[in-house]
Amino acid sequence: MIKQATYLADYRIKVLFDDGTTRDIDLYGFLSKSRLPIIRQYLDLDKFRQFRVEDGALAWGDNEFDLNPINIYRGQYDA
Repeated sequence: MIKQATYLADYRIKVLFDDGTTRDIDLYGFLSKSRLPIIRQYLDLDKFRQFRVEDGALAWGDNEFDLNPINIYRGQYDA
């Protein structure tokens, strides 16, 4: 599970897991390839920066979308 997340720059976030593992992820590719308007809206950096850690996952909006922490841990969002 994600313990902490820190905005780095552009669409990059540093994620700290509860086992001490860290991942730097770049979500630009994921966001730009999505066909879902609810996800693509986060190409707006002001909205993108408003992420939070909720129940061990990265989340945006009012339950609009979140990213599976296991996929982040496995590096599936790396650019």
